[in-house]
Amino acid sequence: MSSHTVLNFSARKIHTPASVPSPLRRKQPTLETLSLPFTTIIVSPKRSISATETGSPVKKLKATGGRDPSPDSSFEIEMTHTTRQTRTDFLHSKHIQLPYSLVEDGKALSPPLGDWSLITSLFPNTKGAEVMPPFLTILVPTLPPKPWPLTVGGLPLRFTTDDEYVDLFDRGRCGRGPKVLQELDLHAMQRTIDINDRIFEEVIEMFRKLNIPIRDIFWFGSFWQITTIDAVDVKQLPWRIANSAAFYLTVAEAPDGDDPAALRRREVPVGKDFDDTNYATTPDALLRPGIMLSSSKYTIFDPQNEQIQEVFDSTTSGILVVNTKGELFITVATHGFKQDDGLVYHPNPATGEVIGRIVEHIPHTDISIVRLNPGLRYVNETFATSSTDPEGTRLRSGIAPPYPPHLRTYGFLEMNSPYTGKCEGQLLGTGIRITPPPDEGTTSGDMRYVRHKWVCFENNGHEPVHGCCRGTVLVDEQGRAVGMVRFTHGSEEPLCLTVSATELREHGYEICAAGVQQFI
Repeated sequence: MSSHTVLNFSARKIHTPASVPSPLRRKQPTLETLSLPFTTIIVSPKRSISATETGSPVKKLKATGGRDPSPDSSFEIEMTHTTRQTRTDFLHSKHIQLPYSLVEDGKALSPPLGDWSLITSLFPNTKGAEVMPPFLTILVPTLPPKPWPLTVGGLPLRFTTDDEYVDLFDRGRCGRGPKVLQELDLHAMQRTIDINDRIFEEVIEMFRKLNIPIRDIFWFGSFWQITTIDAVDVKQLPWRIANSAAFYLTVAEAPDGDDPAALRRREVPVGKDFDDTNYATTPDALLRPGIMLSSSKYTIFDPQNEQIQEVFDSTTSGILVVNTKGELFITVATHGFKQDDGLVYHPNPATGEVIGRIVEHIPHTDISIVRLNPGLRYVNETFATSSTDPEGTRLRSGIAPPYPPHLRTYGFLEMNSPYTGKCEGQLLGTGIRITPPPDEGTTSGDMRYVRHKWVCFENNGHEPVHGCCRGTVLVDEQGRAVGMVRFTHGSEEPLCLTVSATELREHGYEICAAGVQQFI
């Protein structure tokens, strides 16, 4: 193997700088300090660095960063003779871009000509590698310490010690029934029509005709995942839909944003720093997305200590929106406010104050609308990050369209919460949840389709997508609102379900793009 050029660049950022540089957080979250700092680009020996073609990793970095790409460091390396130190250094990169991409039009690909030699030379003690959508899986004898790189070749990275390459994403059972909707053929249409509301509606109607009630359906770029209300014989479940494999879970097996177990009360992170600053009382007070919010106090019974405890729920502030009358509001996570009083505290009722009140719940979305107290100011700009994002991100580009070509599977996103700080992620799947779930008394006219997305985030080894991140806005590379975190999946895998920001528009709200606003 010929020598390759390795380039290290400072961390990527969403290129929508704030009009005025945003302040740093008064308290930097631990998880933000653990975020990996570099993007590493491995350039093929046949490619000139000074004349990289359109679509190359360097050109793409320039497009997203908005500046001429100047590497922090560069060196030549024979990939077949990488040292243990070099392979360990690769582990410290958030993104590793290869001379080729493992993603095309939202579909996961294997290396060209099946040549895995470059990928298997990246990390210490690699025994093998496999693309198992939605992840690139690396087989190692022992798991390396976290944090791990977020992506390699554009695919989210996972390590495993299992020689059988156990699927690290639970797709469910494969259907063994008929092929259906073959005329759609999503693989053939990937570059033209692609996934959209009409296709989802046709698939949902197909299941209705088969008399198979489903709760949700998601498209992961190359396969479907469907949640059925009840257990169904796999011989009745279509095995290919629109020429793509279909996998099935039941409601009992799949996490649910309305399930009390998934939305159980989440305490703030233990043993980690998080930002519980009261920004409403700081000099020249200005609130923004990503500050801590809390409910009123309420009591629960602690069975371990056999005592009644006074507690509250903590979540994260969302975006500034405006209704058709020009009235200002912000978004919050409904499940963080169980009390009937509708009061919203910042940062919490123990050390803070009431800053507003819930005035509307958007059904089946976990989004509530809050009117802040008169005199408070709010701006749709995130906090700055000292190392990678000194200006903060401006959320004034509106609501992101929910489907390709605007946002494809494996597209990059970011969020900024008081528990994670700035945190990068990728879209894994987009789909529809049917509300209310169909039953014997529900007709198709009664049902409403709510768009959702599955997203994975960088894995810092300390539950990087904490339950208190509910309500945090996700932003795409153009600074558009993609969705709000609805609930998180487990404590090890940094996955979360988000409700699409388009649901705000469905209920008469748009993002406020007018800079700092004062409530009256």
